[in-house]
This record gives sequence, C-alpha cells and structure tokens, in this order.
Amino acid sequence: MLESYVEVESFKFGDIIKHWGRERLVHDVLIFRELARGVVREGLRFQSVDPKWENPNTEFRRYPLVGYSARQDLPPVMLRAVALEHLLAVARDASEPDPAILHAEFVTKHDFRNWLVHTGKALPAFWYAAEERYKEA
Repeated sequence: MLESYVEVESFKFGDIIKHWGRERLVHDVLIFRELARGVVREGLRFQSVDPKWENPNTEFRRYPLVGYSARQDLPPVMLRAVALEHLLAVARDASEPDPAILHAEFVTKHDFRNWLVHTGKALPAFWYAAEERYKEA
C-alpha cells in the first residue's frame, strides 16, 4: 500500500526521489535528472535555507549560499553553491547524479505543486490527496 504524506509541508531532495520514483516505477537517476532540470530550467524551487525559520540577521558560516531562480517571474531561493553547481552539471552536462551532495535541499508542497502544474505533470499520490489531484479545473 502506498504511504500518504498529505500533511507533510516539505520534503528533502532525496525523499522526493525515493517516493516519486517508487510511485511512478521510475529509476532514481531519472527522477534526479528530472528534478535537476526542473530547478535549473523550469523554476522548481528547491532550497537550502527556509527563510521562514531564519532570523534576517543570521550569519551563514557553514557554506556559501547563492540566490537562484530559473524564471524571472519567481523570487530566488537560497541554495548552497555546491548544490547549485551539481544541479547545473546534471541538467546541462548529464553529469552523474550524487544524492549526497543535495542532502540539505528541500522543496515545499506549495512550490512542488506550482512546478508540477506549470509543467503539466500529474500531482503525485504520495503527497497530494485524491481531492487535490483530481480537482475540476
């Protein structure tokens, strides 16, 4: 039976790969590449830091962060520089995906839904209730 995470507000990059791949019966590497293309080209908003939980005066000494947005109509997200470099390499150069590099990146349910709708993809059952997935337009 498929697990449902309808009430979960956000998922880590690796968790999306695992759950969405299992639901779609698609290899993890293909899901990874699809998500990387989504971030780099289509405006999928994975991020390393959630501004909702950070104090504006917080100093980020752990790693360099960059602001990134693939679409001009969306505000940038904060990503670790190494994570963005890896996503760019996977999406543009077909580099070998390494989930360990993206261990800290996450996506909110709202941002994932916006990307899915924008790209014409179906909402996954592991994260969205049937009422959400089959709404009348």
